[in-house]
Amino acid sequence: MVDKPGAGEPGASSDADRSVSDLLSDATGNLSRLVRLELRLAKLEAKHDAVRIGKGIAEFLAAAVILHIFVILVSVTAGFGLHEIFGLPAWSAMGIVTLFYLLVALVFVLIAVINFRRRQGLARTALTSSRLMAIIRGEVRPPKEGDGAVAATEATGEAPAPSGR
Repeated sequence: MVDKPGAGEPGASSDADRSVSDLLSDATGNLSRLVRLELRLAKLEAKHDAVRIGKGIAEFLAAAVILHIFVILVSVTAGFGLHEIFGLPAWSAMGIVTLFYLLVALVFVLIAVINFRRRQGLARTALTSSRLMAIIRGEVRPPKEGDGAVAATEATGEAPAPSGR
């Protein structure tokens, strides 16, 4: 007899004297464990994405502050446009500083866009959930411990092809 749900191997039929309630208890325990593991995986992936999204938002905020400074410097540039400093007209000297801040803001925007594109979503959760649903529907047989099916699909990151019965 299996002491706790989920302790037996799926598809094991060595205990012919097991009652239907024991089998149902094992199935319910295994399903409950799978759901808990799926939720845990989803939480871990969501946390990872939340950190990346937070960094991207911070970079957009930095770009917004620098763009605000850009607007202020454009205004100052227009006001002092008639003056000359260091042999250059004031508007051109202030324009050079203004363009420098614009370039810095563009660098922050570029970094933020790159970080948002790196976000992967819940790829592993979607893969394992689709596998689980295919097993529950009976479209795919669960991999056995020694056949290497789990290791091959986890190494490639691809879902196993549904096998017909």
